[in-house]
This record gives sequence, structure tokens and C-alpha cells, in this order.
Amino acid sequence: ERALQGCLVRLEEQNRQLAESQSQEGSTARKEREVMLRLKEVVDKQRDELRAQAHEIICKSRDTEALQEQLHRFMAMNEELRHKVAVVQAQLKSALEKKSDLEAAMLQTQREMSRRSRATSESQQPKPSLEEAASPMEEPQHQGSDVGSSPAHCCFSKEELQQILQERNELKTNLFLVQEELAYYQRELLNEKRVPSFFLDAMKSNIKRQRKKIRAKMLGTTEESASSGDEEGSWLPARGAGCADPQPPESNIRSL
Repeated sequence: ERALQGCLVRLEEQNRQLAESQSQEGSTARKEREVMLRLKEVVDKQRDELRAQAHEIICKSRDTEALQEQLHRFMAMNEELRHKVAVVQAQLKSALEKKSDLEAAMLQTQREMSRRSRATSESQQPKPSLEEAASPMEEPQHQGSDVGSSPAHCCFSKEELQQILQERNELKTNLFLVQEELAYYQRELLNEKRVPSFFLDAMKSNIKRQRKKIRAKMLGTTEESASSGDEEGSWLPARGAGCADPQPPESNIRSL
């Protein structure tokens, strides 16, 4: 009986120890599960953050590409506006020169008329007393007839002078446009590394030949014989209707 009681006590002690160990193992497993859940939440959160950052990087790269395209477009517009401003400045300059030339021509005409009137009044001899009374009334008529009958005065009319000045200003504008076009194509061709050097030389010779034609037309002289360099650039297409004439027509500037 005592042996049975001792065995029962030992069994109860072992049962208690097993229960305690089982409870400890259950708490450890719960802690491990909690830790795993927390780690999973952290990993999921970091994965979401990485996806959001990748999407933001893609959006920013697209915005950067759009800004670069817009920058290139603005640069092209700026270059075009600079060219237009240069053309407008050339037209304004030619208009101012035309105005100054017209004013100078008007002053010269007035001076010539006054000089001729003085010369006419000085060249007239004193007449008899009967004609002296009528001479002050007839003097303006004589002056008008002398000025109107003068061959030098009738050489060019006001409309012809205006036409000559307009023609000269147009030729100046065409020359300036050719120079601007030459500078523009020089910049474009120098930036392009694949363009051969002989093409640049041919382009320059062609532009020089066109400038010589415009200058000859402005001065009203005959164009000089084309050199070998001009003949090499003759295969290029002519740019501008005002610069493509092989021989300048008869100009009013030459007659002036």
C-alpha cells in the first residue's frame, strides 16, 4: 500500500511537470507565431513602399522626358523667333534708311530749286521802266517755268526716286536674308558631324555667288564671270526668287 502511494505521488509530480512544460511550450509557440506575423506585416509594408517608390520613379522619369521634349521645342521656337526678329530688324532698318533717303532727296530737291531760282533771278537783266513794274508779278511764273523746263530736274520724278529707293532697300533685305540663311545653315551643318567638308565648301561658294548677284543688281553693274568655286556650287538648288537670276535685269539704280 505504501508503495502504491509513493508511485501515485511520483506520477502526480510527473503529471504536474508535464503540464508546466506543455504550458511553457504553448506560450513559446504563441510568441513565435506573433513574431512571424509581425515580420510578415513589416515585409508586406516594405514591399508596398518599394512598389510605390518604383511607380513614383517611373512617373518622374516620364515627366523628365516630357520636360526635355518641351525644352527642345522651346529652343527651336526661340531660334525661329530670333531669326524673325533679325528679319524684322532688317526691314525696320531698311525702312528707316528709306525714310532718311527720302528726306535727303526732298532737301536736295528743295536746295536745287532754291539754287535755280537764285540763279535765274541773278541771270535776269534789268529791263526798261515799263517792264520793271510787271517783273515782280512775272518772276514766280518764270521761276516755275525754268524749274519745270530744266532737263536735269526732269531726269527723275518723285515716283521714280521712290521706286529706286524701294528697289535698293529690297535688295538690301534680300542680301541680309541670304547672310542669315548662310549663318543658319553653317550652324546646322557644323553641328552635324556626318556632313562632309566639300558639301560645306559648296554651300559657302553658292551663297557667295548669290551675294555677288545681289550686289551686282544693287549697283546696276554686270555680274563678273563665275569662278571655279562658283561652278562647283552651281549644283545646289537656288534659295530665294530674288537671288536666282543669272543676270540682273536693268535697274533704276544703274540709270541713276
